[in-house]
Amino acid sequence: MQKAIINIGDKIELTHVKSAYRRKLSDRTYGSKLLDYDGFREAKVSMPIYEGKVVPLELDDEYDLCFFTSFGLFRCRAKVRKRTREGKMHVLHMEFLSLPKKYQRRKFFRLECMMEIRYREISQDEKVLYDLVEAEEIEDFERKLYEKKMCELAGRWNKALLTDISGGGVRMQCKEKVELGTFIEVDIPLETTSAGSYRFCCLAKVVATLDINNGVYHSELRCEYENIGREQRESVVKYVFEEQKRRLRKE
Repeated sequence: MQKAIINIGDKIELTHVKSAYRRKLSDRTYGSKLLDYDGFREAKVSMPIYEGKVVPLELDDEYDLCFFTSFGLFRCRAKVRKRTREGKMHVLHMEFLSLPKKYQRRKFFRLECMMEIRYREISQDEKVLYDLVEAEEIEDFERKLYEKKMCELAGRWNKALLTDISGGGVRMQCKEKVELGTFIEVDIPLETTSAGSYRFCCLAKVVATLDINNGVYHSELRCEYENIGREQRESVVKYVFEEQKRRLRKE
């Protein structure tokens, strides 16, 4: 099935999400092309070229792969297993950590910042209850019961430093080690000219982690919002837009 969707020659974008050697994550998006695929876990892709030079991606680093296919965009997580050369072609051997799934990509402007926020980890039990509360078909008495159980399971809040925010997610630094794939709740103070000061609270999923040591914080997290409502997302986009305009006026 996957092999019928993803074909040799499809263009790929690679985004760095995890370093095996605790190096800084690259902010660049690299272009590549699918050279071979076994239909399950193993693929060969051309090594990216940036500014006319081949980029030898580090072994065991993880990347998000976005495939541009005739059926639309597909994305998966993959790890660099080997680097070889076949004739004049530099090749990356990738192991898929998830199967390619179709998705709708949305671009959001990212605002760099330095803002103190707080977050807390969401346990698996609390995430199940959260999904039940969000379900439209449950009765009010059931929702109240689930909300009460969620309050009982709620973990402690931790301090963090927000380093960028967009309509799609956040990047932040924290003292605690948070595992990839963990769900967290973020609580961020925002202010716009129309809505004034308010707190943006939302569930998010950790999609990339990096060990750092700047004397205060030890982990950097890249997170994507989870089940965010349209009004919530629009409020963040509006804040980013207004803050960008304010900074431009100061310059």
